[in-house]
Amino acid sequence: MTTTMIGLDEWLACFANAARDLAARSLRFDEGAAPEPGPPSSARPAAYITILGVTTSMHLGVAASEEGCRALAQAFLGMRRKDSISDGDIVDGMSEILNIVAGKVKSKLSGRDRTLRLGLPMFIIGQIQHRDNMERAAADVMLGPVPCQLMVFRTLASAPRRA
Repeated sequence: MTTTMIGLDEWLACFANAARDLAARSLRFDEGAAPEPGPPSSARPAAYITILGVTTSMHLGVAASEEGCRALAQAFLGMRRKDSISDGDIVDGMSEILNIVAGKVKSKLSGRDRTLRLGLPMFIIGQIQHRDNMERAAADVMLGPVPCQLMVFRTLASAPRRA
């Protein structure tokens, strides 16, 4: 089985295309219901998921303001902006949106690496700190009326230690 290293920019481009496609085809936003801008990206809530392979250890993330996450979850669940939604449903909605998008990314890139597998999504409020053995790429995108940041993190293989 042959696998090739997929560039971080290719991961990010595939992620952005899959996210935009899901937003255009599956999310139902109220007319003119753009959320208010939120705090800087370091304080924004985000959903993350791992994609693992024989030569790959990736994390994909989508961050938005609290109101943006609310709007995305409501659009995913077919709710109106005026409808009440629990924090748990927001977390579940954001996690499921990312799970679907990550599945599309995995399907698209599995021709290059057939060992890719999805982990479970998680939801975090705050900034992910990356270490020296990680690389990161990010893109600002609009998912419907919601400004989001898509992030791709990759853990780099460590060099073998000499005794």
